[in-house]
Amino acid sequence: AAMKTLSAKAKITGLTLVEVLVVICVIVVLAAMLLPSLATVKSGRQIQCLSNQRQIAIALIMFKEDHVGKYPWQDSITNGGSFESIPSGQVSAQFQTLSTYLGKQPNVLVCLSDKTRHAATNYSELQNENISYFLNLDATSNAASILTGDRHLEINDKTINSGLFIYTTNQLLNWAEGFHINHGKPWGGFSFADGHAQFVRAEELNLFLQRQPLATNRFCFP
Repeated sequence: AAMKTLSAKAKITGLTLVEVLVVICVIVVLAAMLLPSLATVKSGRQIQCLSNQRQIAIALIMFKEDHVGKYPWQDSITNGGSFESIPSGQVSAQFQTLSTYLGKQPNVLVCLSDKTRHAATNYSELQNENISYFLNLDATSNAASILTGDRHLEINDKTINSGLFIYTTNQLLNWAEGFHINHGKPWGGFSFADGHAQFVRAEELNLFLQRQPLATNRFCFP
């Protein structure tokens, strides 16, 4: 009788093959439902980041139209520009000139994929730590001229530091890992002087950089 009792309990507590298969099927279905959601979140961050750069590009174009064809770094501080701030290499000083054109909150200066940066509460407190994008201080009106870009660029396998980086079109740069990923490879985005922004794959990066109208460009990194 005791053996029969134990056998009955074993049947109650154990899982049959059918039950195990049902559990596996449920897990597979849940995984199939969650993975597209995670991909959508990731894609949403990339779209938001690219949208930020497009807004910045438009703000720079608007500033230029209001300042006799000059970008902020081409005009004096007394005229609302940031020319005198160039030697400091502080990109935050350049972006502060766009407060009228970008809205009250400087959230647009931070990419959601950039986990080490956070938005400033206002433009007067803006620091490099509140910015995810570099500026090209030698940008022209040429449509191929880069205005902004994701800051995660590297040269010789080393991330480019904060401040002025003198880029020449014979240098080879790479996207650093840890930001945007496309098919297992890092990639990033640029905005251009005609107001559009686009993602650039790793294998296309240097082609875009080499199309710059000037052979030398001062990139100001946060």
